[in-house]
Amino acid sequence: MEESKFTINKLDRDNHQRAVVEWLSAPDPSINHNKALRQRHKGSGSWFLQSKAFTEWKTCPNSSLWLHGIPGCGKTILSSIIIENLSETIPPSHTLLYFYFDFNDIEKQSFEYMLRSLINQLYYKLERAQEEVDLLFSSYGKLRQPTPKSLCDLFLRSIKQADRALIVIDALDECKNRKGDETEGLLSWIRHFQELRLNNVHLLVTSRPEQDIRTTLETQIGKENIISLQSNLVSQDIHDYIHASVREYEGFKRWRGRPEVQDEIENQLAEKANGM
Repeated sequence: MEESKFTINKLDRDNHQRAVVEWLSAPDPSINHNKALRQRHKGSGSWFLQSKAFTEWKTCPNSSLWLHGIPGCGKTILSSIIIENLSETIPPSHTLLYFYFDFNDIEKQSFEYMLRSLINQLYYKLERAQEEVDLLFSSYGKLRQPTPKSLCDLFLRSIKQADRALIVIDALDECKNRKGDETEGLLSWIRHFQELRLNNVHLLVTSRPEQDIRTTLETQIGKENIISLQSNLVSQDIHDYIHASVREYEGFKRWRGRPEVQDEIENQLAEKANGM
């Protein structure tokens, strides 16, 4: 009898969770994550994972980092490397959240849908956050959508429930609504979020060095927490990728018996890569 009651309760809970997830309509960032990981060359990004900046970001309360660079320098792949490393190394008591803005997916160009995605992740990962989401769902009902302000408030209430939350957001420049107040514009929301000084939150973002992003982040997180992905930082990743490609790619097969030609190809490609 007790076992049957447990099964029914579990089914009710599962149905409720499905209804909440459907209501949130959150885009799935794991699609972007898995795609970026497939493009990663083995060993790339190690320079950052072993850096003092990354270590301090993970351990210092209320820490933030902005990684910026030109198009093609590998920001999204580096984000996937960071996310994968965190997923494998952080303690179970810590909560990892991430999102990829994406020019190729309209839902992943929206600040609101970023919030929906982060809330959805919290809903699955943090039992205390489930209560906050369930309360808002009950107040609106599944036929009414939450307002942007209610989503912002819900995210803040939920993130405060985490012992420690590490948040990685890739490609801020690909968000279409960066302007607006803290309930509708990404940059104002980041500014407001930083001003709250939540000791349990660690925020890492990447983007191109667009002026509006630079102005906001230099003011809010400080220049010491900004890393420019210039060619001297990513040059080893570029060289390793070119080296492996020249020696393993079928199109270069004809030169495998001529190491001097392979070296010349590598040098020319690395020299002209210009950090990309």
